[in-house]
Amino acid sequence: MNLGKFKFHSAEDFILDEDFRKVVREPYSSGRLKKIMENLPEKQDEINIAIEVLNGLHVEKFQEHAKRKQETWRNIVRTQKSRVLSIHLRVAASLVLIIGIGSAALYFSKVQKFDNVLSTVELPSKNASLILADGKTISISSTQSTLKYSKDGAGIVVNDTSGIAQPVSGNGLNQMIVPYGKRSYITLSEGSKVWLNSGSKLIFSPIFKGKTREVFLEGEALFDIAKNPEKPFFVNTGMFSMKVYGTRFNLQAYKQDDDYNVVLIEGSVSMKVNDRHVKEVFLAPNQKASLTKGQELFEITNVENAEIYSTWVDGYLTFTNEEVGVLLKRVSRYYNVQIDSEFSDSVAKIYGKLDLKDDLERVLDGIAFISKTKYKKIGDKYVFLSN
Repeated sequence: MNLGKFKFHSAEDFILDEDFRKVVREPYSSGRLKKIMENLPEKQDEINIAIEVLNGLHVEKFQEHAKRKQETWRNIVRTQKSRVLSIHLRVAASLVLIIGIGSAALYFSKVQKFDNVLSTVELPSKNASLILADGKTISISSTQSTLKYSKDGAGIVVNDTSGIAQPVSGNGLNQMIVPYGKRSYITLSEGSKVWLNSGSKLIFSPIFKGKTREVFLEGEALFDIAKNPEKPFFVNTGMFSMKVYGTRFNLQAYKQDDDYNVVLIEGSVSMKVNDRHVKEVFLAPNQKASLTKGQELFEITNVENAEIYSTWVDGYLTFTNEEVGVLLKRVSRYYNVQIDSEFSDSVAKIYGKLDLKDDLERVLDGIAFISKTKYKKIGDKYVFLSN
């Protein structure tokens, strides 16, 4: 084995190195592993971290996930010094750490208006776009954009630098359109915060003058809603409406997807399927509600930690019991690349955490490794295949 190639390896590189993985995984190769460590004393920390991650890095059944996670972290804390732990945390962030409301009042008074506006707006191909009520469009080229509205809704600060003024009326709507590969963070005039993921649209009033605060979302967003019992907050997705009771939640509502999902992090929300005479459904923290197109009943499940569903805001993608095809779709939107999958349904569901600030192919390498698949690049697109 050529030990020279390991000289400049980081812990991440060791994990992705096929030769090193074989040495770690094969019982009879303990002598080879010892030789590597003896010849690279300066790489002891990186090697130890890589070994520990690889030993815990394999697909497991969902029921074993919580136990595996606890055992892994206990082992890390017990066996690693603080500096090594810091390295391990960075490795985990860059690749993978753990494998293995009840009436018509819920409906929007402006649903049809939102729908009419939304149907006329397509996702831009390159830059994010802020469309004001008077039709003026502001193009924003940055990958991560920020918008902060003044309390009267007449002023908007873009990326903490540019100021925009707009006339405000009670019926005017603004639209934030975020293409694939971009993200945006918006502070609304009444203090609520919205993080928009790639391929998302948010329609909202620059100032909420009526008795309610209402927005329309298509795509994915993390909401942190300012509490105001006198003026409830509503979100409409086209499939269902939500009433928000001052809370934090992640909402996935891509019109291309068959399932829409809400994960409640804190507070309380209720949901009601549009145009259906059914009762609203309430969520408690650490619960997830899913609605399939064409259905009128939500599926409610408990989740171990709701916070992981919003880690994309910080540039990470955490997933538990995730279908590989669904994960690839999320990565495709985030990086604005085409990723196809041509493997069978037998590919196991996986667990892990990816650093979306990494190079795309490093992220794809990680997914391929933990899912026991492979991929190839054909022109500008990537295709995943079964091994």
